[in-house]
Amino acid sequence: MDVYVARQPILNINKETVAYELLFRDGFKNAMSDKIDGYDATQSILYNSMVTIGLEKIANRKKVFVNFTGKNIKNGDVLLLPPGMVYIEILENTEPTKSLIDICKHLREKGYKFALDDFVFDPKYQPFIDLADIIKIDFIITNTEAERQKMREIIPAHVKLLAEKVETEEEYKQALSLGYEYFQGYFFCRPVIISQKAFRVNLASQFLLLREVNRVNINIQSVEEIVKQDVSLVHKLLKYINSPYLGIRNKVHNIRQAIALLGLNGTRNWVNLICLRDLSAEKPNELFIMLLVRAKLCEIVAAALKNPVLNSETAFLVGMLSLSDVILDQPMEHVVNELGLADEIKEALLYKKNPIGELLRMVIHYERGEWNGVRDWCGLNHFSERKLVDFYNEAVHCATEMTENMYQ
Repeated sequence: MDVYVARQPILNINKETVAYELLFRDGFKNAMSDKIDGYDATQSILYNSMVTIGLEKIANRKKVFVNFTGKNIKNGDVLLLPPGMVYIEILENTEPTKSLIDICKHLREKGYKFALDDFVFDPKYQPFIDLADIIKIDFIITNTEAERQKMREIIPAHVKLLAEKVETEEEYKQALSLGYEYFQGYFFCRPVIISQKAFRVNLASQFLLLREVNRVNINIQSVEEIVKQDVSLVHKLLKYINSPYLGIRNKVHNIRQAIALLGLNGTRNWVNLICLRDLSAEKPNELFIMLLVRAKLCEIVAAALKNPVLNSETAFLVGMLSLSDVILDQPMEHVVNELGLADEIKEALLYKKNPIGELLRMVIHYERGEWNGVRDWCGLNHFSERKLVDFYNEAVHCATEMTENMYQ
């Protein structure tokens, strides 16, 4: 599989490249797809640039501008990039809510810098102006000299202006004369697309790793063992940790050292980014939430049954794998053979004839409101239907909490 990121240079008054804006691309067509929203586009840029291609290859040690929606900022996605090398570019349609401004102030205290994209003045954006180091003025939208000059007059002098979408020598000279300090546009350079082959994803290790890092008490040794078993994860982790943008002075050569340097939250952020992008790419977000609810319910019920042949961790994995055919657009028979799963897991997913498979079938009946199937299973296993309701609510709560705090 190929992954793509486009970069467009940002120049100073001497026409020297001082930074790059990173742009979403899903192929060699030099335009953003209208099928992806801003949040997902930022996720893709972070994944492709920090994990697969390598930020040092894309930006050559220069600063980067990355578009962030309010949701990206609230989810903690900014923390995946080192503060000294990134401008958080706030999109023009982002509402300056109090909670978002508070998060941005905290990020600024950590050393992050802010840029405002496609800026059009409105008093409600004053909190963003107060945070900004650079404001980008779109020369297609602000298309007269008077309007461009007015922007310099109404924006505080300490905030630098970037003339965006500069397409002629005349526009460049005009921006220069009006006091603009940075420039970007087709007059200088069109975006350049950088592509690289991504390692094939091991679905089983992704599920195991996702579950492990989101435990209340994360076991770093278990995380290390899971990563070691998947060459794609080893490659992605070492590429990420050895990026000069993270500021690690010495090269990292082993998994344990990398995880120790990232710390618990850093490791959790990295894993969640990898797994969510890999497992639910091009699928509705609700699909992932459904998987979590299903997996948690399988786990909780298996633990409550106290049946020696029903391991709760295995039940969780079966629940998570139960929509693999939908995620990968492949028959389940092909998926389970490719993953090299244990026989009991294969049997549960394919035939639902063993205890774990019967449990999974009951959980699916519950999801669909097929109550006769639920009652039959409860009767055979002497299990309280009332307790099952409570367990389902607990599973929904766990899944919701996990997704809401996924990047914190």
